[in-house]
Amino acid sequence: MKKVAILLAAFVLLSLFGIFATPMASAADTGKPVIAVDLAHGENPKGLLDVTYKNKTLTKGMLDTLKNYTFVYFGDTKYEDELGIKDIGKQITYDALKNNNVSILVIGQPTSPFLPDEIKAIRQWLQEGGHVLWIAGDSDYGNGAKTQQFVDSILDQLNMTNLRVDLASVEDAVSNAGGKSYRVVAYADPEANTPMRDVLVKGFEHDGKVLTHGPGVVAWVDNPDGTGNWHPLSSGSSPNEAYILVHSSNNSDITENNAPPANAYQAGQTGEFPIVAAQIIKVGDKKDVIIVSGETPIGGYEPMWASQYYDVKLDGPKAVANIFEWSLEVTKMKETTTSGGGGICGPALIVALAAVPLLLKRRH
Repeated sequence: MKKVAILLAAFVLLSLFGIFATPMASAADTGKPVIAVDLAHGENPKGLLDVTYKNKTLTKGMLDTLKNYTFVYFGDTKYEDELGIKDIGKQITYDALKNNNVSILVIGQPTSPFLPDEIKAIRQWLQEGGHVLWIAGDSDYGNGAKTQQFVDSILDQLNMTNLRVDLASVEDAVSNAGGKSYRVVAYADPEANTPMRDVLVKGFEHDGKVLTHGPGVVAWVDNPDGTGNWHPLSSGSSPNEAYILVHSSNNSDITENNAPPANAYQAGQTGEFPIVAAQIIKVGDKKDVIIVSGETPIGGYEPMWASQYYDVKLDGPKAVANIFEWSLEVTKMKETTTSGGGGICGPALIVALAAVPLLLKRRH
């Protein structure tokens, strides 16, 4: 029995120190993470299903590929049969986000403005912490200029991130698909200081190449409400906890297609430009991730999800999947503390040590 007592004492110690302990499950932890796709503001679902050309599948759809997630959407009920996923409302509401345990909300190139109540709902959801918002803009070509303004208006009203889509386009005469400079082939190549960078770059077969078809460029502003000065986003100029996840090649340039002019970049400027960036937002003792991009992972003319465009093989599906996974992992990151519940400390240690002699003394 002495051996049993020793084993039991060890179990008590290990449990109190957190080795065997598991966090209390919430409703969102009981199943797969839920991704909600906004289709209520003129977006389209391209990439959710297989992309085919002349009866040949070029890219397997996101719904069939990312089986470790549950997908739902906001928008017209017509998509429910087409996509085979649940419609959770004609507009975004806090109750729909909360009751469906949404972890990631994707807004991909909206072409109409959001209602004030929708902004309020997204903000309330984000203020709970532990959530991911990916909002995607476009180039300033054609109707894309309006999309850029809708995206920045949403971000201004949310008042939570410094990242914005600037009012310009990125083109690349060298790194592109089919010889057209607006079909930019960018790279999922995060900065070295990005937390858990290995998650973002794993599994690539084509050097992290990602299609960004007519992309906008990410910039940042002094204040999350959109006031203050605009700045180009780079490794040497960024707001707190902001990271570039996808960038163009150093052969790319800034192009102006429509008024108004860009705020942070200038037409004719050349170099490497951010297409996708993320900012980690601390909310109490939790974290949100807000991703802002000049191209969309879902929808658009041709989404980042593409695995091939013309003769260029791409890592789009893996890059997007990695960003989803990385974002959720970041929301679970805990602050390092000297007196928190994650270490061997105070009351737990006292109780555990007190239990040892009692357990050893007992005989049957």
